[in-house]
Amino acid sequence: MTILLVLSFLNACLQIFSSLGMYLTTPMMNEMMANGEFEESMTPFLALFSMDQNSIDEMLRMMADRLTVNRIYYLIIAVLYVGSLIGVVKMFKLQRVGFHFYSISQILMLIAAVVFVYSKQGQDTFLNEFLTTMMFILIYHLYLKRIEFQQQINNNGTPDAPTERE
Repeated sequence: MTILLVLSFLNACLQIFSSLGMYLTTPMMNEMMANGEFEESMTPFLALFSMDQNSIDEMLRMMADRLTVNRIYYLIIAVLYVGSLIGVVKMFKLQRVGFHFYSISQILMLIAAVVFVYSKQGQDTFLNEFLTTMMFILIYHLYLKRIEFQQQINNNGTPDAPTERE
């Protein structure tokens, strides 16, 4: 579980910087795209990775698609990843509220993607993103339930038994 939390922490940090970078540079990159400067500057860089021309063209097309998204989306995603990061840190400290921060942030990210990205571009990756998000939420939920159960055993010697009503 520690590995998953560390990976979630690193992903959130990377996504915060990436989203803020996209938010800040989108106007400049759109201008470069319109002038043809973007393709001219990126093609030699992408060729360093031994990509063929079809792969380079696909990368440039994907970047052009990202630039069509309203730049406010990237700011929203950055803020939501901050919430996700707070949740991961709190879960690492075994605080249940962290699970709620993480879950709500992740679900709001899916909603933002539907509103800003999928409605405009019609991408078919939503199901993959949805399943991945739900898988992580479920794993973290089960982990915290197990930790709470273990804490009950350590505090009481036995887990809390359901009480019968009279």
